Amino acid sequence: MSEEEGVAALARVLAHETCVRLVDALASGEATVSDLSSRLHLDQPRVSTHLGLMRDAGLVDSRATGRQRVYALRGQAPALAVATLRTLAATVTGGAATADAGGPGATQPGGPAGAASPARLARTCYDHLAGLAGVRLLDGLLARGWLATAAGRELELSAPGAGALGRLGLDLAAARRSRRALAIDCPDWTERRPHLGGALGAALLSAMLDQGRVRLRPGERAVDLAPGEPDRFLDAARV
Repeated sequence: MSEEEGVAALARVLAHETCVRLVDALASGEATVSDLSSRLHLDQPRVSTHLGLMRDAGLVDSRATGRQRVYALRGQAPALAVATLRTLAATVTGGAATADAGGPGATQPGGPAGAASPARLARTCYDHLAGLAGVRLLDGLLARGWLATAAGRELELSAPGAGALGRLGLDLAAARRSRRALAIDCPDWTERRPHLGGALGAALLSAMLDQGRVRLRPGERAVDLAPGEPDRFLDAARV
């Protein structure tokens, strides 16, 4: 199966509204079919059918416990994929031109939510980190000399940066194989300064999610950060 065919297969599964709701529900922890049926107000056969689709697509795992099966997301990637689709849907629906569009009802700087808005502190912009935390992450990468500005919006990964990010658990080979730009600055709609986009931005957020430094909020773009992040994440690369 080609990369494009794999993406299309996953898209067909996530085209089911029930699957999106199940990803949201499982983002908060594992659950049984009966639990999910009760929480989502859906009949159990429907829940079972869609969990089967998700399991076949590699989005969930299951294990037997007594007479029931417990389902859990396979890592953070399914929830991040749904968050990315939400950002895209808001952008398309709202007609926004910028990459980090707030979408309908988004709070702009100085708006009702103010500086302490969770979406301003940390949120997803497609599959990378945005808001104050995203800007701070890019600032930290530049200050350490791991990234450097290049032509236009492009950013260049230095040799020390590649070594440090490898120690942080990033699969740089996979990021470089991506057909997208490796590292670019992405305009941040609240901070009016760039955060890190591209395959490297996605890999960094994925690593932070896997290490429990960031937690996605089901059904939202805002994310929760562990204390001291993302600075502690970057500091962990020291040898």
